[in-house]
Amino acid sequence: MSAVSVIVSTYNQPELLEKVLWGFNCQTFMDFELIIAEDGSGAQTKELINNIKTKLSFPISHISHNDDGCQKTKILTKAILSSNTDYIILTEGDCIPREDFVQVHFINKATKTFISGVHYLLPLYISRSLTLKDIEEQNCFKINWLRKQGIKKSFKNAKLKSRGFISQAFNTLTPRKYSWNRSNSSGWKNDILKVIESCKDIGCEGEEREFVERLHNFGIKFKQLRYSAVCVNLVHKSGSKTPEVLNENVVNRKFLVIQQKMIGDVLASTVICRTLKHLFPECTIHYIANENTLAVLNNNPHIDDIIVFKKEYSENKKAFYSFLKSIQSQSYDVVIDAYGKLESNLISIFARSPRKIAHYRWYTSWIYTDTVTEIQIPDNKNSLANKIRLQLVSPLTSEFDDYSISPKLYLSQEENVLAQQMIGELKTNSDQKLIMISLLGSSALKTYPSEYMSKVVDIVCSNVDGMVLFNYLPNQKDEARAIYDQCNEVSKSIINFDFYANSLREFILILSKCDALIGNEGGAANMAKALRIPTFCIFSPFIVKEAWHDSSSEFNIAIHLNDYHPELFVNMDKNKIKKVIRSLYDYFKPILFEEQLLLFLNKYCSKAVIDNSLNERY
Repeated sequence: MSAVSVIVSTYNQPELLEKVLWGFNCQTFMDFELIIAEDGSGAQTKELINNIKTKLSFPISHISHNDDGCQKTKILTKAILSSNTDYIILTEGDCIPREDFVQVHFINKATKTFISGVHYLLPLYISRSLTLKDIEEQNCFKINWLRKQGIKKSFKNAKLKSRGFISQAFNTLTPRKYSWNRSNSSGWKNDILKVIESCKDIGCEGEEREFVERLHNFGIKFKQLRYSAVCVNLVHKSGSKTPEVLNENVVNRKFLVIQQKMIGDVLASTVICRTLKHLFPECTIHYIANENTLAVLNNNPHIDDIIVFKKEYSENKKAFYSFLKSIQSQSYDVVIDAYGKLESNLISIFARSPRKIAHYRWYTSWIYTDTVTEIQIPDNKNSLANKIRLQLVSPLTSEFDDYSISPKLYLSQEENVLAQQMIGELKTNSDQKLIMISLLGSSALKTYPSEYMSKVVDIVCSNVDGMVLFNYLPNQKDEARAIYDQCNEVSKSIINFDFYANSLREFILILSKCDALIGNEGGAANMAKALRIPTFCIFSPFIVKEAWHDSSSEFNIAIHLNDYHPELFVNMDKNKIKKVIRSLYDYFKPILFEEQLLLFLNKYCSKAVIDNSLNERY
């Protein structure tokens, strides 16, 4: 009789299952039986098993049933009941075990304890090209070999190369307290069967989270061996099941999206929620955002619950800890950290979730199960700000590569009526054009100099038959007044300087009825874009234009000093630009872009006519 039973779950992937079986044939500890739990497949799987079993050094059996939707738990129960040992290792038919996989699980077994390991995701091109020789020589677990195949440096690589004391130290430091995944877990037969029996009422997709909860409730302890019990996960295109099963798979999926910081960032990250709802229509999405940014999330149909990150959480450690405990009390299937700073790192650590996704940072990658390297090369489909956020969805589906959507703001019917009333009170006649000027940036680094901005305002006011509104923060009123005072009398006559929205949401309502927004790139410009309002944005030399500008949009114009004087940015990084920002702005006078501005005004604000005499003014 064998010492341990290995159960491999599979569905319609015989070419991957063959590689997995060869992986088990390379184990250092061979006193095990292997049971294949087949959740309904074609004849090819049975044919593979019959052909390969005589070549393997361990006994193999095959448990299967007809393909009748998602019945993983049912076939798993059958396989466990058929086993001849008291201890069970669970894995899947697309995960090749490292040579010490069975040994690590077996020697670490303990009473009333459940073990969870880790899988390392191999890209599709390596998964397909992996040979029997590569498996026998353990190449797919050797970092140097993988680096030659194109794998980049990452802290996640430590999962493959850690052994002995180092792996024990990493296991101790892992932030994940308990989890269960079908690809790499083990426990006592009676414990597993008892919990599975109690989970019969749970749907296919919800069962894994519930399984963890009930193991915990039954008093079973968890041991994390994320740096000791290792297998590589082969990427493949999953076989499709019926539409009914696909719908069942997404019903109970629950996501937590984290995005704090500025208004523009919070708005930009709503594309994650929109994409998740598209991929998993019945899922639940919670969104963490700072309390001063909530207005850009109102009425968003892709967010089920907004979790407010209050200012006091950043100022009071006790309040922040209470917030973290409230997050810990939830159970999420996936956490997506779009912020990637200390506060969101801690939220991710406390969040109970089998999957945690973030952008790769060498110093925080240990927190997350999946990390993605930020795209750095822009294209004409969308801004980098949107693309790098949508990258965070890619670990959830191999089919996703659409980065072409952009943020949207949603107004209710009542808000549209209210906005129309407010605009009616501002205008002196209904035919007037209404122009919003984004007068100041969020900091001096991001603000076009006041002496130049006043000239921009003069150009706008001289070429528009309408009313101009200034947008600025309450603490920027004196700076706004200084710009107003530098404007000419014609401009002052059509500027409504006394206008000020009482709230961010009220500003959004008024902005939705404007004909254009012109001025500093920032939160106001991003809100205008999300409302589909034409924008003319002046980017600070400190900001990369491609990060926030979608060049494919005809009604969003963006200008940057680099467009006119690229030689100024040779060998310049952000730190250098920050030091010489004032001298760079000296080159960025309105004369550089006024013709573009006039064309924009002519297209969206009617009265404008190109006047070459403007060149003589400055």
